[in-house]
Amino acid sequence: MRSGRASSLWLVLAIVVAAAPACRRDSGSGGRTGATPAAPGAAGDGAATAQLPAAAPTPTPRPLPAVSGDIFYRERIALPPDATVQVRVVSLGRPGAARTVVAEQSFAAPRRVPIPFKLECDPQALQPGAAYGLEATISRRGKVEFATIEPVLVLDGGRPTSGLKVLLRRTR
Repeated sequence: MRSGRASSLWLVLAIVVAAAPACRRDSGSGGRTGATPAAPGAAGDGAATAQLPAAAPTPTPRPLPAVSGDIFYRERIALPPDATVQVRVVSLGRPGAARTVVAEQSFAAPRRVPIPFKLECDPQALQPGAAYGLEATISRRGKVEFATIEPVLVLDGGRPTSGLKVLLRRTR
């Protein structure tokens, strides 16, 4: 019985060794790409095997360009419950020209400062070499109470786009 089992193992080993060159020839790169295995009995008999196209590697999604930080003002007053914060990234063109809004966010203002924000910008809306600024306002009943005096430069020449501290000034 023992010799029958040993001869079976030698037979399996011989088949594996004989099939190995055929497998390398069919897969082209050691079986690491999208090649399909040969049909049973087709190894080494010259029969054509179906090949699936190699799948392209899935690209890692790039994070959207983001601008984040805190908005604050110096006055020692709490915001009313109906206050609204608006933060937006705008393109800075020629002085006096209309500014194109690239990203915008509005939300109910918390009662205290600093007020955290994060804006994600559409990469398709950003132009290489263009300058962008962040504008912020706090409004109540449609009237702006606090606002940035000048846009804060962002997404430009390596300037920080996170951890910004944006000072708002009272408008009245």
